[in-house]
Amino acid sequence: MAGRRDQYAHNGRNCAVLDVGKSFAKLSVVAPGGAILAERRIATPHLKTATFDAIDTEAIFAWLLRQLAAFADLDIDRIIPVAHGAACAFLDDDGRLVAPIEDYEFAIPEPFAGDYARIRPAFEETLSPALPRGLNLGAQIHWFSRRDPEAFARVRHILTYPQYWAWRLSGAITCEVTSLGCHSDLWSPREGRFSSLARNEGWAERFGPVRAAWETAGTLSDAVAQATGLRPDTRVHVGVHDSNAALAALLSGWPADREPPALLSTGTWFIAMAPGGSLDGLQAGRDCLGAVDVFGRPLPCARFMGGRAFEIITGGTAAMAGGHLDVDAHTLSDVMHDAALALPSFLDAGGPYPGLRGEIRGLKNDTPQTRAALGLLYQALLSTTCLDMIQSGRDLLIEGMAARNPLLCGLIAALHDGPVYCNAATSAVTTGAAALARYGEALPPRVLHRRVKPLLVPDMQAYRRLWTSAVTEAVAA
Repeated sequence: MAGRRDQYAHNGRNCAVLDVGKSFAKLSVVAPGGAILAERRIATPHLKTATFDAIDTEAIFAWLLRQLAAFADLDIDRIIPVAHGAACAFLDDDGRLVAPIEDYEFAIPEPFAGDYARIRPAFEETLSPALPRGLNLGAQIHWFSRRDPEAFARVRHILTYPQYWAWRLSGAITCEVTSLGCHSDLWSPREGRFSSLARNEGWAERFGPVRAAWETAGTLSDAVAQATGLRPDTRVHVGVHDSNAALAALLSGWPADREPPALLSTGTWFIAMAPGGSLDGLQAGRDCLGAVDVFGRPLPCARFMGGRAFEIITGGTAAMAGGHLDVDAHTLSDVMHDAALALPSFLDAGGPYPGLRGEIRGLKNDTPQTRAALGLLYQALLSTTCLDMIQSGRDLLIEGMAARNPLLCGLIAALHDGPVYCNAATSAVTTGAAALARYGEALPPRVLHRRVKPLLVPDMQAYRRLWTSAVTEAVAA
């Protein structure tokens, strides 16, 4: 480890990336060329309040300070935060949280959910579908403003989640479009401004100035510098939504003379994206949306909770991508030949089939291995469904946990109408965020992609027809 530190950590040029995900929080130190020098992670801590489930940001911040102190000798000169969407912080005049940051999986109760449904903007304006629980950030803000108007009146600033972490580190109040454009109901991607809802409710004026993800929000606060041993002039960047960080990394490594690929970003969520694709035909009722990239451009997307669904199908006994079980092509083929099916949806969290209840049919040999195989088949089929909905019949690039599972990549390649590649980087989110923190600098070229060989093509295509027929019957029932 010491040798790697000596090789890369020179002249204060390394970047720390804080990635606060739904399931895990991670701190990485990245060299200018993209090499990850050090990394620590924890399960994202949560807490229960008297009113709703929340994220334990104080526990995360205490952990972050300890890890930054442990990495202080790695010559960090900049930090960029990355975080999931559908979360925000409410600060008062003294910079204190007025309420904990809500967990978007908490179900907003009636009559508040119904009241919000009646005032939220049309899909044509925001490209945000109506989603359950707190997945529309506007629904969380509306609920707070109605359930406790006195507390909400004390809110001076609303910070999107990556920018909350930039504020914790620097004290700078900012806002950024990738989080605003993440099915929030708060942003109009075509117009590039706050939605009519955010303006009419008076919320827009409480957000900080909109800044680019790569801009410097400020430098470390004195308290953070003292607690970590980092230099006080360490820059803190505005930060970015996690899927957009991955997109930035993958497109930066794509040949300039080729059309940008579709992207499948995978983890807790599987998100299909079509950079430069058409917004026409997006199906709001099937969790299609128009997100926003780091340049403010609309980005057609479709998604489902693939990582979490895999855990449910396997009974929580397997790693998210099945890589820790003895699953092979023979097991996959046997499950398909037995006509065993996992039918959507296993979570009340949107996806292409929000009205269906998850069901497993025909699993004759119920073992951890066959469950994992069924979970991989489910992920491949739903991924292809999402890609088809955003008309992504072109090159496809897979990143995240699925890219580290050759079986899953091969199954997706068997169904995709075009070449499929996987990203060779350990974490496109991490390397993409670090690259954004160096936006405008010349960086060494990196080969990130390898071609995926389709797996079990005839079996997979026949199996998709069987699965699609069963899903169609379930929808019609």
